[in-house]
Amino acid sequence: MSKRGTYALRISGLGEGNHDFSFELDQQFFASFEHPEIEEGNVSARIILERKSGVMTLNFTLNGKVKVTCDRCLDQFFTGIDTAQKLFIKMGESPDEMDDDVIMIRKDDHEIEVGQYMHEFIILALPYKRIHPDNDKGQPTCNPEMLKKLEAHMITDEPADQTDPRWDALKGIFENNN
Repeated sequence: MSKRGTYALRISGLGEGNHDFSFELDQQFFASFEHPEIEEGNVSARIILERKSGVMTLNFTLNGKVKVTCDRCLDQFFTGIDTAQKLFIKMGESPDEMDDDVIMIRKDDHEIEVGQYMHEFIILALPYKRIHPDNDKGQPTCNPEMLKKLEAHMITDEPADQTDPRWDALKGIFENNN
């Protein structure tokens, strides 16, 4: 926590009140993480540090675009990121992560490294299903060759009027009891 880094917020010497920090997160930022889920992007990060006696609140606002892999066709595309998160900082004897949104730093720490937190917040802001958006006509913009391959391997549904004979036997039991 106290190591000097590119994405560190200097807290020593700051008085009580709000303090504004901003970062531009680019390809170099995303490449610095091992096993990156995102390899490329351009995200503006604004952090407002609200300092009160004994406690600090970091309000993160992250906006921009990141390149992800489409779950349907496996091609990459850019998707938007727009998220706001909070992180509470307490002063104590030893650094520790107390909760998902509460961390403790030593009283003599001079800065807080926030790069990992920004990366995690961006990952959490990604959509659950990552597929290319549809075009103006409502058609998918995925790789057409991959869509043809997927369509060739799709299983067609049985006609609606056909039923499973096992269910017919169970329906008979239910009708006999009524």
